[in-house]
Amino acid sequence: MHTDSIYAATRNYSMTFPPLQGVHQADVTVIGSGITGVSAALELAEKGYRVIVVEAQDLSWGASGRSGGQIIAGAGDHADTMIDLLGLEDARKAFDVSLEAMELIKQRVKKYQIECDLTLGQAEVASKASHVKGLEEMTALYEQTFRYPVRMISADEVAKLTGSEAYFGGCYDPRGGHIHPMNYTLGLVKAAVAAGVKFFEHSPVTDIQHGKKTTVFTEQGSVVSDYLVVATNAYLDKLIPDLARYILPVGSYICATEPVPDSILPDNPAIVDSKYLLSYFRKDADGRLLWGGRTGLTRHEPANLRDVIKGRILHAYPQLQDIRIEKSWGGNIAVTMNRMPQFGKLAANAWYIHGYSGHGIAMAGIGGKMISEAVSGQAERFDLFARVPHKAYPGGTWLRAPGLAAAMVYFQVRDMLS
Repeated sequence: MHTDSIYAATRNYSMTFPPLQGVHQADVTVIGSGITGVSAALELAEKGYRVIVVEAQDLSWGASGRSGGQIIAGAGDHADTMIDLLGLEDARKAFDVSLEAMELIKQRVKKYQIECDLTLGQAEVASKASHVKGLEEMTALYEQTFRYPVRMISADEVAKLTGSEAYFGGCYDPRGGHIHPMNYTLGLVKAAVAAGVKFFEHSPVTDIQHGKKTTVFTEQGSVVSDYLVVATNAYLDKLIPDLARYILPVGSYICATEPVPDSILPDNPAIVDSKYLLSYFRKDADGRLLWGGRTGLTRHEPANLRDVIKGRILHAYPQLQDIRIEKSWGGNIAVTMNRMPQFGKLAANAWYIHGYSGHGIAMAGIGGKMISEAVSGQAERFDLFARVPHKAYPGGTWLRAPGLAAAMVYFQVRDMLS
């Protein structure tokens, strides 16, 4: 069952599929029905492959159905990290892939007529005066190194853009934006079904047997296929523990208010602030303010979630003192040590991607497309990202929770002192 989010309450698509039962044959098995898995399935089906998708919960149950929905340029958290990890030439190629990922969303929305409230305009804003320099450097890097036309905007321009006097400047990207993530993902599911993909819900995978053919087992059935795609992202832990050591499932939470005045985000861009423990916000199609971010020291939703989020809202918009919060929800995103997505292979015929670190709305879609390219023998772009070096979190899966708590305290202090 989906979390009680504003997305679930405003979904445009209602589809249910049975659990996997009995033995099935396919060309490709996909584990996970988020944007990565459904994108891979759709692309492969349109190439003529027989594809089966197995999902442990409801379709689009994870971050693909409950995230902030922001479309952001860049393959990872920091563009300069891409240069450090890949070198300048390959970093440019990776950045160009992220730009293609943004355009792919727009193309798919048009091609498949997906009703997901696509809205253009995105900005990162400076929460403190000392953060302006960093945004200026990021803007210069995008424009000069990656030849991507974003622009630095003043505090006055940010105030006009957001309707808030709380920020000191920003970097504006007219090609970024936001979507209703659940409707987008389910729109892709609808297109995939039309292309011949078979979906099975409430079918958690219990085992994977690798070989010339791959067999995926669930409690009531199995799928034998030539190729396998693992697209479980932050919910990988119990399935492949050795691989799960490379990602940290981080809880992120969102509150949806009642509709706000038109003076708040008048053109409705997607906004993210510059703090280490950042906030992100935008309006939905009905004028509600959707405000999200990190709020606690664990992956469990804090009891005072609404109070914490409302405090952040009031810092930016003190005029909303009496605003009513309609819904609040949370979920996990997968974060890697270097904040770049991890692409790789479990076997010669088994691929995986995870760890989008906040860039999943765009990168997951192109990631699924690159898996489809690799399966069909064109692995150059997938291999580009597979060359990014990754380190496992110290202590494996056992120490990630206390490590997260320590990191949260550290970043809270940095936000106070920066």
